[in-house]
Amino acid sequence: MKIGKESIYNQPAGGFGAVSAYARQLQREAQERGEVLPPPRPLQMGEPDFLTPTHIRKAAIEALERETIPYGPPPGWPWFRELLAEKIRRVNGYHVGVENVVTTMGGTNALQSIFHATVGPGDEVLIPDPCWPVYYTQLLACGATAVPYRLDPANEWLPSVAELEQLVTPRTRMLLINTPGNPTGAVFPRELIADLLAFALRHDLYLLSDECYDQIVFEGEHVSPATLLSAEELEQGHFIGVYTFSKTYAMTGWRVGYAVASKSLIKSITEVLAGSHTNVSLIGQRAAAAALTGPQDCVTTMREAYRRRRNLATRLLKEYDRYIYTPHGAFYALIDVRDRAGRVSRRDNQFALDLLREYNVMIAPGNSFGATSAEFVRISLAASDEDVEYGVRAICEFADK
Repeated sequence: MKIGKESIYNQPAGGFGAVSAYARQLQREAQERGEVLPPPRPLQMGEPDFLTPTHIRKAAIEALERETIPYGPPPGWPWFRELLAEKIRRVNGYHVGVENVVTTMGGTNALQSIFHATVGPGDEVLIPDPCWPVYYTQLLACGATAVPYRLDPANEWLPSVAELEQLVTPRTRMLLINTPGNPTGAVFPRELIADLLAFALRHDLYLLSDECYDQIVFEGEHVSPATLLSAEELEQGHFIGVYTFSKTYAMTGWRVGYAVASKSLIKSITEVLAGSHTNVSLIGQRAAAAALTGPQDCVTTMREAYRRRRNLATRLLKEYDRYIYTPHGAFYALIDVRDRAGRVSRRDNQFALDLLREYNVMIAPGNSFGATSAEFVRISLAASDEDVEYGVRAICEFADK
């Protein structure tokens, strides 16, 4: 199955928007009746419910008070890129230099810039199904075609290399992987990463590794494909890594991310960045630098909160006999909402809309992420324990109706 321009526009990635729009409609209707409807319980967005840690906010304030805020170099200030390279060595386990790293406006901008630098009309990119739906629209903007490969819900939402082999054509240019995964929470084991890297090298493909949740792992380990490459192999240009401060440090709105690749590819990505937004704000880079050099207990605290909520959701799903798998990373869970006969009684966005109306809980429809998750809904564990418990119970009770 190849998803091109026509079906991209029909993709229900707009399920997020439909649920948000319906929530606003319900609020308006309640006001017209003279009623006060409490805010919906927000389980639909990957938005940490934590404040950005204090030392990070203080660094931004100090930059505003003590520095001019000028234009900066498109790939980021050299001192910041050195910190990013050190983080890659310390956390992700492979060695790069400043010239292998580029600063971007969040992980989203990193991905879009990479696509513009590597693929174009007529090219095909293998992307996971289910996946973060923005991949589709980003590839559409480049004129490239997204070719989904299936993640298996019966196998911890892991892909099959044998199935990938059936999708490769002479037009295939890239394999995109995402681990820890959104929306699944799957963490790819080392053996699978090695197989996926070998597949990409065998077919002379870019391997784009979206590692935006690299420090939110509950069991197992996060393995970057770059750890399996030598410095010389990294410079051959097959591997591209994408990272962000958004999830690890609760900095979603700060818009600071980064990409890692060969020196020559980083130059191409930098040219795209220079022609789009010029540079990431110095304020954001100072704040992100404080995140890297300051105390890291905030990362542990937030990760353990997500783990606790994951355990709570998993326990409730077992209680309601709706347990399918355990997410091992990120902060999401997919919940099977078929009825007891294995049928989906409310298709597309309808389950999410009806749940919002009857239980005042906002979730993401599974078909927003791909065909494989159409029988599921996604919840975010980046919400309060109370909201997670109420929301999971509501989903299970509603599905049982």
